[in-house]
Amino acid sequence: MKLTNETSQQMTPDLCREWIEYRVFPLQPETYRNKYPGFPGAVGLEIEMLPLFAGNSSEAPRRVPLQGPGKTLATWLRQISHNHGWIMNESESSGTDKILMGIKLDQDDNLSFEPGGQLEFSSRPYHCLSEAISRTTYIQSLLDQELRELGDVTLLQVGINPWHSVDEIGLQMKKPRYLAMNDFFSRISSYGPRMMRQTCTVQVNLDFGRDETTMAKRFLASMLMAPVSGAVFNYSAFESGKYSGMTGMRQRVWRHLDPTRTDVPKLDHLLKRLDKKACVETWFDFVMAARVVFSTRQNYRVMHEPITWAEWMSRGIDGMKPDQSDFETHLSLLFPEVRARGFLELRSVDCQSRLWQFAPAGWWTGLLYDDKAVDQVIELMTPHIPNLYELLQKADHGLSDPTLAGLAIKLVTIAEEGLGRLPSCYFGGGALKTLRCFAEQFVRRGRVPSSDLIDEFNRRGRLDLDGFRAVEGRWGEALARS
Repeated sequence: MKLTNETSQQMTPDLCREWIEYRVFPLQPETYRNKYPGFPGAVGLEIEMLPLFAGNSSEAPRRVPLQGPGKTLATWLRQISHNHGWIMNESESSGTDKILMGIKLDQDDNLSFEPGGQLEFSSRPYHCLSEAISRTTYIQSLLDQELRELGDVTLLQVGINPWHSVDEIGLQMKKPRYLAMNDFFSRISSYGPRMMRQTCTVQVNLDFGRDETTMAKRFLASMLMAPVSGAVFNYSAFESGKYSGMTGMRQRVWRHLDPTRTDVPKLDHLLKRLDKKACVETWFDFVMAARVVFSTRQNYRVMHEPITWAEWMSRGIDGMKPDQSDFETHLSLLFPEVRARGFLELRSVDCQSRLWQFAPAGWWTGLLYDDKAVDQVIELMTPHIPNLYELLQKADHGLSDPTLAGLAIKLVTIAEEGLGRLPSCYFGGGALKTLRCFAEQFVRRGRVPSSDLIDEFNRRGRLDLDGFRAVEGRWGEALARS
C-alpha cells in the first residue's frame, strides 16, 4: 500500500483506489470475531433531535438557540457535562467567548451539533443492537430530564423542522466547513440550506461482515432497498406549520441537493460479481464523478464552477492538485442513501418519534445481518434495478405507490424473520417488538408515521406539540398492547 501518513501526498487514481480498499471497505475486525463468535456485527446509532422550548404546547414552539450566554443549548449542556464528567470540545471565538463544538461522553459516545442547531447523539459501535439501544435510551432519558429542569427544553424527533424556516433558524454552527457548504449548496437550489438547517435523521451503522462475499451482499442489498427504506419511515410532512403535500419532505430535500453526491451509486460492478473489488470499484466511480465542494488548503474556497474530483486530480485548480487531506474532506461530503466509510452508514430515513426510533435499526439489522435475509433482499429487489431511481423519486410520498407498498410488506416480513434468527442480544431491548408493531401499525396498512400526524392536523386544524403528543400517546398504547 502506497498511502502514507503525509497529508501533503498528492492523490492519483491508484492512490484513491488503495485508500478506498483499505480504509473505506475493511472487513470485520478479527478482535470482534474472536470476542463475539457467532455475532454478525457491531451496531452504532445516530439520532438528530430538535431542541425546542416546551412553553405553551398548544402554540408553535420557540426554537432553542445553540450558542452564546444565557438561555442557550450550549449553556445547559456545559452544566450537564460538568455534572457527568463529560469532555467538552470548545473553540475560541471572537473575544473571550467560546464555542461549544461537541461533547465526548463517558463511554466514547458523542454529542454534536448540525448546522441548524440540531442536537445529535452518536453512539460508538456496540457489539449488538440491544446494547446500542440500552445506551441510547439512557443518554436520551438523562438529557430529557436535565434539559427540562434547566430550561424547559424538549427534544422533538421528526424528519424536518415543522415550524421554523431556513431564515428563522439561521446558521447556528458557523464552522468554516459549514459556511462553505452553505455557500456551495445555496448556489444549486434552495434545498441545500434546508438540508443543513431543518432536517433530522436516524442513521444506523453496521459492519461490512466477516468475508468479501458478505461485504458485497450487504452493500448491494442496502442500496437496492434504499427507496423502500426511505418510504417506509416517512415522518416529515410539515414545514412552516403547514402540510407540505407529501409525507416525506426530507426525502425531497436530500434528493434535490446535488445529484452528483446523493441517491445510489451505479451498481454495475456488484451485479457482475460479489466481492470486495466490486465494492471498491463501485465507490471509486461514485467518488470520481462527484463535484468538489471546497478546497480547505485554499482557505475553504468554494468551487462554484463545476469540477469533479477526477478533474481536480487531472488538471488541478490554480496550479494546485489535491492531497490526502483533500480526499478525506471530499469523502466526508458525499451523501448517498448508503455511505461507505469503514462501515455501512445507512442514511435513508427520517428521524422517528421516540416510540419508533429503533424500528429502522431493527429493519436494517434484520435485513442485512441475517445471511438468509440478505439473500432474500437481493432476490426480491434485483428485478427492480431498472426502476430504482424512479422508486427513489416516489419515496417522498410514502407507500402511496403500489410497487413501493408491495415491496415494503415483503421486506418488513423478511426483516422480522431475519431479526428473530439473530442472537438474542440483537432482538432484545424491544427491537423485535417495536419492528413488529411498526409493521402492523403502518407498513401492512399502507401507511407511514406521517399519515397519523396528518390525520391529527386535519382534526385539530393546526400543528403544535400537543398534536405530536396526542399521536405519540396513541402509538404508545399500540406498543403496550403488542
